[in-house]
Amino acid sequence: MLRNLKFALNSAWQSFWRNLAVSLAAVLSITLILVLAGVNLLVGHAFSQVLDGFRTKVSEISINVSDDTPLQTVSDFQQQLTADGRVTSVRFITKEEALAQFKADPQNVVFAQQIEGNPLDAKLEVHVKNLGDVAAIDTLARRWPGVDPADPTNYQGDFVNRMLELSSWLSLAGVALLLILMIVSVVIVMNTIRTAVYHRRKEIEVMKLVGATEWFVRGPFVIEGIMTGLIASWRGRCWVRWVATSACDGT
Repeated sequence: MLRNLKFALNSAWQSFWRNLAVSLAAVLSITLILVLAGVNLLVGHAFSQVLDGFRTKVSEISINVSDDTPLQTVSDFQQQLTADGRVTSVRFITKEEALAQFKADPQNVVFAQQIEGNPLDAKLEVHVKNLGDVAAIDTLARRWPGVDPADPTNYQGDFVNRMLELSSWLSLAGVALLLILMIVSVVIVMNTIRTAVYHRRKEIEVMKLVGATEWFVRGPFVIEGIMTGLIASWRGRCWVRWVATSACDGT
């Protein structure tokens, strides 16, 4: 058994170097495919993180309160939202707190200097558990009598729907690309083995004539395919790591 394995390893190694051009072409092709797959996963992971941040941001809806709304009315509506199973938390922000937040934002320094008085509304910041329920909470808020009719909420339903649809399509495209790359890799390895079999066809005929087993004949080609895949995966891993490191250093 060990002698047969040793023969298979030596034969695979010799075949790899004997058909060096074909072997290197296969290694390079599979390496590029694995690099593409790795970059695809890295991009997918980065997009997933961006999408998670987007989900967190859009799952919070601000309800602007009209200036003439009594505090008791605001408190009652706040309790109603808090009791809603779709809502995680509700926070009331007064006009003064809203103005302080506006001035604290470095992007609003110029505008803050030009503001006279306090034109901002008090608001209710509502955190919704599921992104799909934000639209329903927005509808509920717009029907509330105490909402500012000129600017009820900050919810942008069309934009959110487009982003969610885009994320779904990108996820499907990423999975489809990985499947295609896997199929191409398998085809390349199979063609490499087929080429090696063709170059050694006379040797295989002699081996079969003297009674060699199927494993004895096929073993070297299987090991050569594994060897090609391992070398390509090692090179691909190094390249993907370099790409990831370069991307991190760039940010």
